[in-house]
Amino acid sequence: MHTYKIVILSAVFTLFSTITYAQNEDAVNTYTPYTFYGIGDLATPGFAFQRGMGGIGVGLRTNRVINIMNPAALSAQDTLSFMFDFGAEMQNYYLATSTDKTANNSANIDHISMSFPVWKKMAVALSVLPYSNVGYKITQKETDPNILTQAGDITYTNQGEGGLNQFMLSLGYSFGRLSVGGQAAYIFGSIDRYDNVTFNTGSGFANVNSGRLLKASNFGFGLGVQYDMPVGKNNLTFGATWQFKNNMKIDQIDFAYAEGGVGNDTVRYIENPDARLLVPGQLGVGVTFRHDAKWLVGIDYTYRDWTGATFDVPSSKHFQAMPEHIIRGGFEITPNRYDIRYFFKRWSYRGGLYYQKTYLQFDDNRIQSMGLTFGVGIPIGNLNNAVNIAGEIGQRGTINNGMMRERYWKVTLSVSLYDLWFIKQRFE
Repeated sequence: MHTYKIVILSAVFTLFSTITYAQNEDAVNTYTPYTFYGIGDLATPGFAFQRGMGGIGVGLRTNRVINIMNPAALSAQDTLSFMFDFGAEMQNYYLATSTDKTANNSANIDHISMSFPVWKKMAVALSVLPYSNVGYKITQKETDPNILTQAGDITYTNQGEGGLNQFMLSLGYSFGRLSVGGQAAYIFGSIDRYDNVTFNTGSGFANVNSGRLLKASNFGFGLGVQYDMPVGKNNLTFGATWQFKNNMKIDQIDFAYAEGGVGNDTVRYIENPDARLLVPGQLGVGVTFRHDAKWLVGIDYTYRDWTGATFDVPSSKHFQAMPEHIIRGGFEITPNRYDIRYFFKRWSYRGGLYYQKTYLQFDDNRIQSMGLTFGVGIPIGNLNNAVNIAGEIGQRGTINNGMMRERYWKVTLSVSLYDLWFIKQRFE
């Protein structure tokens, strides 16, 4: 076995252990008050290859990288190949209201994935990647003069951290131009939320600390289909995916205790090992048009109806869950990936954009998100080995009507390795 193959396998076990351990510990992999509800922010789809193109992938079909956004795309993999992809993500958030501003950043391992053929028209992928992230801390001071006169200075703190990961098995099979696929994922992790009231002036009142601790473990399933149609020397690929709704099993602890004042006292402690949290199904459709190995352009649309979803925190009367719509578009240009004189002509240059009408609505104010993406694929060595870098700048929300605006930038770095592992030896 070649040395770099040993390195790949070592990295598989090391990164898998690291990601699994990280998800068993409280961690902040994002920082935005918009993760206050439900299971937080669902993870950005795809790896750096897809994210540089706005996040398209439902209609994307290629044998160069792993595409788990549509399991049917795995059947495009070469029958003697092995592919491996791992990456990390860094994020920076700038939050603002009409009166206040703050900034936060985070970084974490993003994913690890490997794919290999199991038959001449079938391939599978094993992946560990985020499912959702929660990270926020909101601090407010009491301003009512009547309360201040009686109780003194009071601080209200709402804090959440953690998230869910998934270990995913994807399979794709080709019937010629038509390909189908399926996914099964084991979803696991924890989300901790705290709501504290602190009396700062020693008024004799007890501080109240309360919260909900959630541990999730459940299975999720999805299906995908692609139809690849030649158009002259080009290819037009149509794709569709469906993720089934998930009535997620959670182990929940709801607690509250008083601390200080005349003594410590447990106000509430309720364990519910059979709680449920409903995450709705998701429909995705996409189309990609590509010209040989030189360029491609595509667009995706996804829909998820959150109106029937369960939220694990008490909903404000101002909050209402709505159907979610996302449109993504992107392109890739590779001047000449076989050029032996000019290295930069072998690079792949990517760009894209997206618009999201989120499920969050406060009074009559619907939260919307939009952003631009860009990226490059830098070839390393032979075949399809590459370092993929994707950047994203975007905005969610607005400062109008007493709301909060979130501006952010994200960078995703992944290494994609490709090798031929299944060639029979002809000579000893």
